[in-house]
Amino acid sequence: MKCAIHPQLDAVSTCVDCGKGLCSECTDAYEFPICENCNMTRVGEEKGQITKNIVITIVFFIIGFYITMDTSIIGAIWIGYMFAGIPWGWSFLNKITPSIFLFLPLIGWVIYFLIKGLLSLFIGFIALPVKVYQIIRDSKRLQGISETFSNN
Repeated sequence: MKCAIHPQLDAVSTCVDCGKGLCSECTDAYEFPICENCNMTRVGEEKGQITKNIVITIVFFIIGFYITMDTSIIGAIWIGYMFAGIPWGWSFLNKITPSIFLFLPLIGWVIYFLIKGLLSLFIGFIALPVKVYQIIRDSKRLQGISETFSNN
């Protein structure tokens, strides 16, 4: 099998996504063997996910800010901040929730979601700055990958 990018070279591995042959140069270009097209597809999907996360955070901030707009501006900003963290707190709780909750009666589900919502509010308060940092870090990393492709 020959390399999909360099047809004059023999393939030493295959792309983990599409199975195209890759020479040693293409194999060593990234942490794992992946062709440029598949890597760009992954970058695009990751950028889309980052954009979605930013939009969700902003929407929750606006909701929290709008609800408390008649109070002081500082109070409205704090409530907006707390609301912006709810999706991140919820996401964190989803990772640690045991499957035993799948068999609750209706009232159990209502109580479960109320408690989970309150916990999400407080956990999100801590998780939001961490997630914002991760979004910025990942955006810079993806920008670097995109620039590498545009230079080639």
